[in-house]
Amino acid sequence: MSEETKAPETKAPETEVAPEPVDPRVERGNERLEFLRAQLVSTFGEDVLEAAELKQFQPTFTIKNAHWVDVVEHFKTHAALGFTYPQLMAGTDYKEHIEVYVVVHSFTLDYDVALKTRTPRENPSIPSITHLYAGFNWEEREIYDLLGVDFPGHPDMRRIMLEDHWIGHPLRKDYVVEN
Repeated sequence: MSEETKAPETKAPETEVAPEPVDPRVERGNERLEFLRAQLVSTFGEDVLEAAELKQFQPTFTIKNAHWVDVVEHFKTHAALGFTYPQLMAGTDYKEHIEVYVVVHSFTLDYDVALKTRTPRENPSIPSITHLYAGFNWEEREIYDLLGVDFPGHPDMRRIMLEDHWIGHPLRKDYVVEN
């Protein structure tokens, strides 16, 4: 083929790559996270937080143990927040620390927030929040019983699931069953 009869080279049109669509649950969760984080930082300063992240679309804050009660009280009593409904409290042993996790609901904002705090495994202690949420009374006792976390300020800190003479805390990673 001569150059005159050769078909002109055509360039494929450049297609723009569409950005990945953002999950609206992630967008909404991030908005909530930033709103609550701003509330916390403006009241207490940056040093109360160990972490602020979105976990399964839910704002989740890890609070330094020394500020635990003040931050939880702020979430419950601040008029713009109103996290008045206690949903769940649990404890977990992570070998390097023990973590206590609460989920509370705001009817004002119509969503949940997760609040966590950590304590060393050696002499674990987290201030009680039963004066704020009476519904967490038994949960604090259960965490004490199974993980050995003391809750100073709790009105009745004693075993709830195991017998009084039981030795140790069976959900600790270092727990050994004796025969």
